[in-house]
Amino acid sequence: MYKKILVPIDLLEDELNQDIIKHVEALAMLGAPEIHFLSVIPSVELFFGIEIAALPESQKNSAERSILAIRALEEIIKDIKVPDNQISCKVSIGSAKDEILDYAQEIDADLIMVGSHHPSTSTYLLGSTASAIVRHAKTSVFVIR
Repeated sequence: MYKKILVPIDLLEDELNQDIIKHVEALAMLGAPEIHFLSVIPSVELFFGIEIAALPESQKNSAERSILAIRALEEIIKDIKVPDNQISCKVSIGSAKDEILDYAQEIDADLIMVGSHHPSTSTYLLGSTASAIVRHAKTSVFVIR
């Protein structure tokens, strides 16, 4: 059915991640797709803005943050019922929407599975990562709630 599935994971969304993993497992049983897990962490400048100078040096180091993020991502998916040879993990730094869409294009994903919270007034007015991906993706998007 699908050959390459991109699964963005928000490291702070434990309950939603478990729902996403259940869907990944079900889709993986329909064939042997490559499953690409991606976690995007904001750049320090994007997240903290001008206050970056006040941060401890250890929190400014992108390489260190990436290592911690990949460990957290691997921990989230450690019990997934998909063969290891079908899974890859990556961490990117930047805007979640941009990094997800760029990586989907890079790997030539034919499906993006993204988690989303139930809509709220702020989501309707400001948008969310999931809705931005749905609007801008060049491939199918499966939104999990």
